[in-house]
Amino acid sequence: MFQAGRTTGRRRRPSTMTTAMIVSGAAVFILLAVPLIVQLITAFRGPFLPFGVSSAKWGVENFVTLWELREDFWGVLGATGAFVGGSTVLSLLMAFGLAWVTVRTDAPMRRIISVLVIVPYIIPPIVKAQAYLLMLSPESGVLNQLLRLLPFLGETPIDPYAFPTMIFIQSLTNVTFPFLMIVPILTNMDGSLEESARVSGASWPKTLRRVTLPMLWPGLLGVAVLTFILGLGSLEVPLLFGQDSGKNIFALKLWTLISSSAGELPQYGLAAAWGLVFLVITTIAFAVYLRATRDAERRASVSGKGFRPSTMRMGGWRVPVLTLVGVYVLLTGILPLLSLLWGAITPFPIAFSIDALVSQTRWSSFGAVLGDPEFWASLGRTVIIAGVSSTLAVTVATVLAYGIARSKKTGWVKAADLFASSSVAIPATIAGFATFLTFMVLNPIIPLAGTLIALIIAYAYRVSIAYRTSYSATLQIKPELEEAALVSGAGRFATFRRVVAPLLLPSAMAVWIQMFILATNEFTLPAFLATPASRPLSMYIYATISPRAAQLYSPDKGAAMALIFTLMVFAIGYGTQALLARRAIGRARRATASAAVPVLPGARAEDGGGGLSTTVTVAVRRRRDGAED
Repeated sequence: MFQAGRTTGRRRRPSTMTTAMIVSGAAVFILLAVPLIVQLITAFRGPFLPFGVSSAKWGVENFVTLWELREDFWGVLGATGAFVGGSTVLSLLMAFGLAWVTVRTDAPMRRIISVLVIVPYIIPPIVKAQAYLLMLSPESGVLNQLLRLLPFLGETPIDPYAFPTMIFIQSLTNVTFPFLMIVPILTNMDGSLEESARVSGASWPKTLRRVTLPMLWPGLLGVAVLTFILGLGSLEVPLLFGQDSGKNIFALKLWTLISSSAGELPQYGLAAAWGLVFLVITTIAFAVYLRATRDAERRASVSGKGFRPSTMRMGGWRVPVLTLVGVYVLLTGILPLLSLLWGAITPFPIAFSIDALVSQTRWSSFGAVLGDPEFWASLGRTVIIAGVSSTLAVTVATVLAYGIARSKKTGWVKAADLFASSSVAIPATIAGFATFLTFMVLNPIIPLAGTLIALIIAYAYRVSIAYRTSYSATLQIKPELEEAALVSGAGRFATFRRVVAPLLLPSAMAVWIQMFILATNEFTLPAFLATPASRPLSMYIYATISPRAAQLYSPDKGAAMALIFTLMVFAIGYGTQALLARRAIGRARRATASAAVPVLPGARAEDGGGGLSTTVTVAVRRRRDGAED
């Protein structure tokens, strides 16, 4: 479709739309490829920064060192595989079970269950990790207090710093993401196939194994791969729980290597080699997913007629299933928030009791937070970073997705499509470390390291989320509208700005809100990039709950700040969604009112039944005939 260009004399100048697409493509290249290239160079040109350091030289010493420390190498692979793989499996099992209950059964309160599963999604990960740490504290943790009431358990029923505990906590923090992805997969599966299997005499386990799981296999594999990559990039739980038992987990290992400790220099080259190893692993996982889903259309079960999702009657299983759902809500919502509240109103960690409630509680920590200028400054930085990075990612992705969707599917276009979608395969730890290296290398020329601009660029690396959404939304728009605008004399950029962009605006705003919430909750990226002068609120919360920050350490203030932060994220995120939904409803009502206006007899004769579409078809046909002549 995009073949025309503006000519001046003998030279052919690119049109404004072509320029916009080139700029968008270059921006995506800078966001995704440049940091990974710098990391690749650093891995082969160590041991510190690849440029500007006299000791830097080309070689494979970092990989030789990695292999010489093979016990450490296999230890990191094993610990990371157990931590991320185990938490992924547990998250998928819980998410599938909850999605199955809410979509395919007749369980009561299914909508309420769906809301309760989604609510933890708005809680920032560092806040959730902090809440679980308070909940599982050996002395004052409310869950350990409850479990100690059981006669067959010891003084510390759950050790919060044990490796299996970390796996379980990580799985609880990740349930919402696979749940949101599995629900539409189950909703769009035709239940008549399962009914046919059962009518033929198959049991429920056999139906699940021979019919349900093969039908869901491509979708579940994609959810598993994305959940695995999400877990690989998570730093919050290993940082708070695993300083000893989880020190070999990749995210914590990478963070430790670049954090200079007393008497040691940061090992950027070795960290880059580690990053490449795990980047290869995630790339292989992503490639396996693409290969496994290349013929996913063969398993499509939604047809034009006869489609209906079936529901299973739970019968006697209703009470046990609802009990398990209640335990899940208790562990992921009620107890963590109560632990945060108790931690905020007590001056030091203390077990819950009526005496402590009467004599030890105070609410001054909330006033201290609201009167802290650094809290408001870090909150302002959070809003700026999240807002600008989301706007940058959505704008660039929308223009690029439109250009790729409307271009011929050549090899270059397919490669650009795959590249623009590739950031989902990059864990946040690798993205944060690679961006950190990039700005350290550029800092003598462009001093941006540790600034808000560096954080904004790093946060925008999730551009693939906006790109895939905009690409799908563009495909839903008929090209006839753009062809009619071109026939009427509009340029390509004017057509995009005045015809396509308004139609893409609802989906763009929806993905902007999701990216804004993700950015406000982000912790891993600023852990690699932020300084005290640029840290967002998530890093300031960590500083108040980490004993390493001696001057800022204040656990009650940190708990109060976490509660206030959660309420603000909820208000900003869902308030904006409600505002946009209200605006969309208003537009729909105005459109309905306009459609109800009676058409004048003259206009009716001109439009006929087809009206606008007939006019567009005639105009396009004339344009094509003119082009052929």
